[in-house]
Amino acid sequence: MCKTSLKKRTVTKFKKSKKRSKYYGGMPIDIPDWVKIKDFRTMDDFKKQCAVNGCEHCRIEWMIEEINEFYEAVSHGNKDDIEDEAMGLIRTYQQFGNVSGVLELWKKVRNHVLEVFSTRDIFDNAFEKWHVKKRKKNQAIGVTSQQLIDISGLSL
Repeated sequence: MCKTSLKKRTVTKFKKSKKRSKYYGGMPIDIPDWVKIKDFRTMDDFKKQCAVNGCEHCRIEWMIEEINEFYEAVSHGNKDDIEDEAMGLIRTYQQFGNVSGVLELWKKVRNHVLEVFSTRDIFDNAFEKWHVKKRKKNQAIGVTSQQLIDISGLSL
């Protein structure tokens, strides 16, 4: 059993900030006030293994970290990083979307993630780059671009 699931759950409070807006391909992607784009890393190898083994708390925490990584990339404005983090968010949702907390988080960020992939070519190019990196680490074996398109609700 995952030790993190035995700890008392606490709600992390984020400082409110002014609405921050960055642009990707001419479309605004507003960074929500509840997102942390600095000092947000909480997942270590133990927590990741717990998530893989079924710990719902760790799965939600992993999704939160992926969301933070996505918006951090948006704040920096690097197209390749934004696409890579968007792909990672879709993959995390694919893996853990059966957890209600992960589903709720996905619903909050889904539209921004989908804005990143306006065409099939953009998606396929980003998927290939992302998948090469994952295969080198022996991850995402057997994952196809069509699976991620289907789970995310992209209509390309």
